Amino acid sequence: MRRRMLLAGLALPALAQAQGWPTRPVEIIVPYAAGGPTDRYARAFAGPLSERWGQNVVPSNKPGGAAAIGAAAAANAAPDGHTLLLASMGMVTNRILFKNLAYDPEALAPLCRVALGGGILFVHPSIPATTPKELQAWAKERPGALRFGSSGIGSTPHLSAELFAWRAGIEIVHIPYRGVAPAMTDLIAGHINAMFDQPSSIRLAREGKVRALAASVPTRLPIAPDVPTLEESGFDATARTFYGFFARTAVDPALRARIASDIQEVARSQPIRTLLAEDSLESHADGPQEFATFLAQQLALWTEVIRVRNITL
Repeated sequence: MRRRMLLAGLALPALAQAQGWPTRPVEIIVPYAAGGPTDRYARAFAGPLSERWGQNVVPSNKPGGAAAIGAAAAANAAPDGHTLLLASMGMVTNRILFKNLAYDPEALAPLCRVALGGGILFVHPSIPATTPKELQAWAKERPGALRFGSSGIGSTPHLSAELFAWRAGIEIVHIPYRGVAPAMTDLIAGHINAMFDQPSSIRLAREGKVRALAASVPTRLPIAPDVPTLEESGFDATARTFYGFFARTAVDPALRARIASDIQEVARSQPIRTLLAEDSLESHADGPQEFATFLAQQLALWTEVIRVRNITL
């Protein structure tokens, strides 16, 4: 009886903290520049969360270091729940690629995965391939000739290309750019041969500027139902990107659970689902445990890809 009373007494401060929170504005750190998708999603969540919490929720852009600068700011913030992080693939790949991160990855706990996405494999029309199998055959006949563009080393487009190359048993030349836009410009111009880009670029394929071969998602994309998946095409090369919220692991568990639950509720709302669908993303409202399991799976996959393909910064 005394033990139960003691445990209940210990739980009261945590419960009071969760119920009394927030006491000031809540910051959502966006580890990318303003105007990008992560920034848009943070601002879309900020309004509904402000209404729920009775305090301003303010997105704060801290770009740089492949999202490491923003993640470090979140990991080193006060563990009181007033600083959140909305991040994507960098949360997985940075801990593999960077030898000396400015933060401890274990200092950030997953709260809610809100979206899943993927890309489409595009090639220049001069490449005589209409399927991934034909692209594989073309590349095998010309070792080292297939030039893949991406938005940078370790980016989702880069890792998607390396995963495809590994599964296809081909060699590629990686050409990193400062973003997907300049890479796509060079693909259209024929300076590179191929790249993975966001599904919205399917319009360029319909205009005949590039050719779409396959999608890196498990099922066909609504925006491009005529484009098969890589799995349908015979390649185990599904590559997903994600967006999700994190908080300091040191934040009281009861408070983290409350924050995660509120974010999940907003993630289930129709405005958020519509926004994500417009960007060809699957909307989700996965809780901390499901999100953590997903992150562990992604870490295992990309650790192997980075090792096998000898990817370094």
